[in-house]
Amino acid sequence: MGGGDYMKKSKIGIALLLLIVVGFSAGCIGSNGTGSTTSSASSQVTTTSTPSKPAYVDVNGTRIYLNAIHFYMYGMKTCPHCRHMHEWIPQEYGEKALTYYELVNNQTNMMLFNELAQLTGISGVPVIAITYNETLYAVIEGEFDITKTPEIIAVAIQNNGMLLFTGKTYLLSYKDPKAKLVIDALYTIFVKHQSVDVQKILNELKANSTSSGNSTG
Repeated sequence: MGGGDYMKKSKIGIALLLLIVVGFSAGCIGSNGTGSTTSSASSQVTTTSTPSKPAYVDVNGTRIYLNAIHFYMYGMKTCPHCRHMHEWIPQEYGEKALTYYELVNNQTNMMLFNELAQLTGISGVPVIAITYNETLYAVIEGEFDITKTPEIIAVAIQNNGMLLFTGKTYLLSYKDPKAKLVIDALYTIFVKHQSVDVQKILNELKANSTSSGNSTG
């Protein structure tokens, strides 16, 4: 999908910084990574852990508790990027922090991945959704620096939206009914692990031509 008017190309200062800091690498099945990882200006990040409460990261005043983060990943056992992320996420966030969907020889997962591709234009793996307190805040195509996950979540929370990284960075606002339609579909595909009616969603997006107030950059 080339990006409808519900997909706002993020020009927010912090989100642009994320595009630099996260640093995508290439994935498999023709995924397009962005490459370089430069971090000149950076957001204030403080990590705190005590015996009495879970560790959290404070990102410019937004407190992200690490044990409330969950990752959902579609991947292939033949993909080295998928294998790396499959190992790295549990190492950083715990064994229970990752739900993994294998595409090789799994018709259900491949069907859901195809629906995801139709909705977002994503064509590569790994593709990873990030939830915080069971709310979807990011969908990322390709391998990325998972230590930056709290910053990604904080940016999404601060902008009341979901970040979509597909080589470019998009912000889908929870306040925009059309964007919310897509976010809900992505939540169903990743978290509920259920099929959605892609054609119905695309038809509704096409039919609803009212402006959301977010201009495309």
